[in-house]
Amino acid sequence: MEFNIRELTIFDELKKLNDDLYHPFPHKDIRKIQDKFSGKLHEDDLLTADFNGYWMNIAGSLSYILKGKMKKIPQNQIDELKLTFFEVFPQYSFLEKEISTYPNLHEEYKIYDKARELMLRYLFN
Repeated sequence: MEFNIRELTIFDELKKLNDDLYHPFPHKDIRKIQDKFSGKLHEDDLLTADFNGYWMNIAGSLSYILKGKMKKIPQNQIDELKLTFFEVFPQYSFLEKEISTYPNLHEEYKIYDKARELMLRYLFN
């Protein structure tokens, strides 16, 4: 498999980011959001599960790339990588402008989103 310089740089960045993806889940921030926005959340909204599932798709896709098995990433995983969390879960759109006020959640969100964007550049260059 041949890589150009740009692909190696992105690959190296992805390798570094991989370690950052495995922090404890920001449960305290999620609880604060659920308390503050209880009127905007519906009883069937599972914010913790939705963030966790979305982020696990990113981490799982990254593991395929780091193992050199890009072609084995299921298409539905790639399709979801093309979307932000708020595009996949529009019911939480109210949170997009507020997320920076929850530092632990915001930091995790930024790390996963950076990994998602880098993977897309890597996969489609």
